Amino acid sequence: MVLSVQKVKGYVMKIAELSSRSGVSVPSIKYYLREGLLAAGHSTAANQATYDEQHVRRLRLIRALIDIGGLPIASVRAVLEAIDSGSTSLHDAFGSVMHALEPAPLTDSKSEIAAARKAVLAWLRARQWSVKPNAPAIRRLAEAMLTLRQFGFGIALDDLGGVADAAEQMAEFEVASARSQIDRTASVEYMLLGTVVYGQALTEIRRLALEAVSARADKPAKGRRARAH
Repeated sequence: MVLSVQKVKGYVMKIAELSSRSGVSVPSIKYYLREGLLAAGHSTAANQATYDEQHVRRLRLIRALIDIGGLPIASVRAVLEAIDSGSTSLHDAFGSVMHALEPAPLTDSKSEIAAARKAVLAWLRARQWSVKPNAPAIRRLAEAMLTLRQFGFGIALDDLGGVADAAEQMAEFEVASARSQIDRTASVEYMLLGTVVYGQALTEIRRLALEAVSARADKPAKGRRARAH
């Protein structure tokens, strides 16, 4: 599906400046144009076109999805189509984006995964969270909890209430912020970037915190060893 052409408004630029402004190379821009990820520019002559701020914005989004989100081109295309579609509600558009971020179809062929998934669904019902049963995150959470149990990691779903409460508060802020954007496209883009980029930032902060706390915990032990010698 080729994305619709945006009407050129205001300041326009040639492809070299578009490359400089967006930080995306000219060959990559041409590739995204051929793949339908980027709307065509305004044709000015044979093999020449001009572009506008919408193209800059879209290119930055594509690079964020690929470089930070780690998405393949097929998933990027599905995400962008969900953003550009005007035939679904905003909530369903959000859901389409979340599902497009999942790289592979999910099945519950293993009985232990199926049981873990049922436990996650029951946990969601107890929290009164309305989530579609085929949401990829349900399977991922089930897999994570099953793996933790297999390795004797003493955490169960019922122990994660505080984490879920904090996540819900954060989600309320993110959804409200997304719905307050200037248009539907901006709203979906906001949710998308929040999921991929902001989610990545939170993961990295947790990793940094783990390393810092581990280093702090190791200092007394090093001091005791030094005194023993």
